[in-house]
Amino acid sequence: MRRSTPQSSTAALPEAPVVWVSGSQGKLGREVCRQLRAAGVRVLEADLQGPYSVDLADAGEVARSMQGATAIVHCAAIPTPEHTEPSELVRNNTMACFNALEQAWESGVRTAVLVSSGAIYGTSFSPEPLLFSTLPVNESTPLAFVDPYALTKDFTERMGEMYARRGMTVTALRPHWILTSGEAEHVARTRSDADGAASLWGWIHLEDAARACVLALQPRPEHRGYEAVVIASDDTLSETPTSDLLARHLPAATRHGDFPDHRGGFDTSRAAAVLGWHATRSWRHR
Repeated sequence: MRRSTPQSSTAALPEAPVVWVSGSQGKLGREVCRQLRAAGVRVLEADLQGPYSVDLADAGEVARSMQGATAIVHCAAIPTPEHTEPSELVRNNTMACFNALEQAWESGVRTAVLVSSGAIYGTSFSPEPLLFSTLPVNESTPLAFVDPYALTKDFTERMGEMYARRGMTVTALRPHWILTSGEAEHVARTRSDADGAASLWGWIHLEDAARACVLALQPRPEHRGYEAVVIASDDTLSETPTSDLLARHLPAATRHGDFPDHRGGFDTSRAAAVLGWHATRSWRHR
């Protein structure tokens, strides 16, 4: 499915699509389902919790839950590595994604949206301090991870690439810390600037992240069959101007361009080009 019209999470999608959404009871999945239904799309929910219980580690259950789907949005994953053994983290996140893609392919689905993470770069959960060395961060920024959580997201993207080589249109989204306005404001006003340096003070509003999932179901012609795109807010989770943040906490980072006011350190121009997506929400203007 290709998209050429301006972005809108409520514009009706053509061809009466039926979209399978994993992790539908989670934070992002629930909002994706809401936006899809607002667009008149039939949604097939899949989650361990709630009334649509599906064990994503069981290929048979995944296949049965996906019957009739014309596209998939795979949101399900253990969202953070805290309190989870690395082996369980890797097994769960990797097998859930593989089963989603394999059963989609086998059932004839040729459009997939995968929720990767901004943590794929390696700074978010690194056991040792790790900071970005070049700004802004984009899809070409090297992956320097040494933690299992980021590894699972790399697995997600590599699996997506493989199915794209078969002929599936796959978009992997890299959302950066999904928050509501209230959650973002709380972080911005209570967390120290030093503690936000590893994540580059980045975030994305829940509604904007879900809208990226919806738009990715109908990518623009610029889409190359497989795309991994950065999904992040235009502003930071800090009341300190970005230039001051960088001077204090990332003085050695190479900057390509200026960062006036509270401009974020992530380049989302690829998401704009292939999805027609732009961040619209800020905790500063609720």
